[in-house]
Amino acid sequence: MNKVISVNDYLNNFPHNSFRNNQDQVIKQICDAFNSGYKYVILEAPTGFGKSAIAITIARTLGSSYICTATKDLQTQYIHDYNFLKVAKGKSNFQCRVKEDFIDVGKYLCSSCISYTEHECKHTSCDYGPCLSDESMEGAGCKYRTFINDYKIENKGKENERVFIDREKIENYKKEYSNWIHIKNFDNPREWNACYYFDQLFQSLKASHSIFNYSIFLSLLSNKNVMQQRELLVLDEAHLLETEIVKFRGLSISKKRWKRYMHDFKMVDYGYDIDGWLDFLIELEKTMLILIGYESLVHSLVKERKVKYGYNSTKKNKVKTKRVVRATELFEDDASLEINAKDDYGKNKAIDKELLIDIVQDIEKLTRTITNILANPKNWIVSEVHKENYDVIRVELKPLDASKYSKTIVEKCPKSLIMSATILNHHTFQKNLGLDSENDKAKFIQIQSDFPVENRPIFPLSVEYLNYSNLQQMDVKSKISKAIDNIMYIHSNDKGIIHTSSYEQLNFIKENLSKKNSRRLILTDPEVERDEVIKEHGESKNPTVLISPSLHTGLDLKDNLSRFQIITKVPYPNIADKWTSEKRKINHEWYYWQTALRLVQAYGRSIRSKDDWAKTYVLDSAFNYFVKMNNNILPKWFLSAIRK
Repeated sequence: MNKVISVNDYLNNFPHNSFRNNQDQVIKQICDAFNSGYKYVILEAPTGFGKSAIAITIARTLGSSYICTATKDLQTQYIHDYNFLKVAKGKSNFQCRVKEDFIDVGKYLCSSCISYTEHECKHTSCDYGPCLSDESMEGAGCKYRTFINDYKIENKGKENERVFIDREKIENYKKEYSNWIHIKNFDNPREWNACYYFDQLFQSLKASHSIFNYSIFLSLLSNKNVMQQRELLVLDEAHLLETEIVKFRGLSISKKRWKRYMHDFKMVDYGYDIDGWLDFLIELEKTMLILIGYESLVHSLVKERKVKYGYNSTKKNKVKTKRVVRATELFEDDASLEINAKDDYGKNKAIDKELLIDIVQDIEKLTRTITNILANPKNWIVSEVHKENYDVIRVELKPLDASKYSKTIVEKCPKSLIMSATILNHHTFQKNLGLDSENDKAKFIQIQSDFPVENRPIFPLSVEYLNYSNLQQMDVKSKISKAIDNIMYIHSNDKGIIHTSSYEQLNFIKENLSKKNSRRLILTDPEVERDEVIKEHGESKNPTVLISPSLHTGLDLKDNLSRFQIITKVPYPNIADKWTSEKRKINHEWYYWQTALRLVQAYGRSIRSKDDWAKTYVLDSAFNYFVKMNNNILPKWFLSAIRK
């Protein structure tokens, strides 16, 4: 039975001294919705409204919560504002203490990349800890590692809640640590401390309230032993949930990565035939499992798939003569750790520890993807096949309908608060989450922006009608570059951002601006960490301008970090991408909703509060037509900013 909680109980848990932007009214609406039996509340509120304060209010009132957001930056922002939250981040964010021991005394040497320092080596994080590859370090073998049952909790659910390991347990760890053979390598071993990664993870799992990014939350979700039910699930930046699920569930096989494991790895060209690639993946999985000594698992998987899904590999393989590669061809140049992998002559192959960790993780993802495809083959598509000199170098497979996976997420807790600045078409949004049946009661609450319209004007310049075809024409590209150059001269003393439609367009613009303006640009690159680029822009005393096709969401360019922004093209999703094309065929509404979502998100990067201001320029002549055809889903506060 649904427990009724009074509005005052909610309001008393508001984390700040006073309400703003009608936050108290929104809290009352959420209270009424939950008391009326709604399981899901969807809140659309613009940037600067204070959605996180709403989430914290509801979480504290209900007593326990999982809060999910899109990026590590937003996690940091949450715990900065609400320090009672426990944060959970992935292994790559923490240095392995075992490796740290060797680094501190100058004895470190990575067997994989032959590096001596953490600055040179990519394998010092907990992603590559020996607990993942060395049997002697597994489980309690690593004396830095702790376990979830070690952690106690005091003042549960209260502001002063404390999660800790009790003194007796710590003393036991110290005693075991003092006799650990690992520390005999050092003259002056450090005092015992818990593994950075497991300590923060178990604290967040034990606490009443914790915040995750979508990546780690999705990876932990299936583990019911550690992911105990809580009263509330908060999905912040929820417009990105579909993207995050597709990214997590999807699979990319690249020749470059797998050649690290297989000296002569080749990819058979099955084009966009999902059945052909499924056979390829299963053969690849089989080869890798045999390599690392798990041949018995291969036989188990064959039987399970035959019984469960009716899959018969011998019947389905189309090209019997084509193979992935034999185990005898693998790891010819690697040598450091012997594992139970044998060549045709019964000799063990040698694989270094760091590489072994990557192998196991890639096999796990391979197996999960194969299972997902077999369970629902019609929901899977080969989204891209990349070639170089007619040879396949990368293939990407994705699920078409993410709602089949998102429903299990929103059902994790009895109540869910789903938030974004850009829900827009809530019917399409709910369908994407699988919340479109009569049993899924969802309350939609929409808040308009109260930022002064004069502080956030949108200027449609109609430089040229832009689509894929005419963006290949030199005169069109030159017009775009010239318009950007002129705008940058107008804002010669201001920082800003340029949203391009592709890296190809980005490079053309850079090459065709005046030298003065070209020097102001800070480019994003798929190979460069996004945080580094944003940090460079923020710390520069010059009027730098970010330029990117991928910064339309999750970026806070408040105040002087951006006084102007340029949107070159109406951001229609690329229908050259097979996945996007198929989604569009299935649901035209989804396609225009996604375009509107990206447009409004890009617009919101530079105006972050009532007192903030920035000018937005849209170069694409198609902008006015798009607005006219989709004004039913575009927010009123966005439409009111467009200058005629």
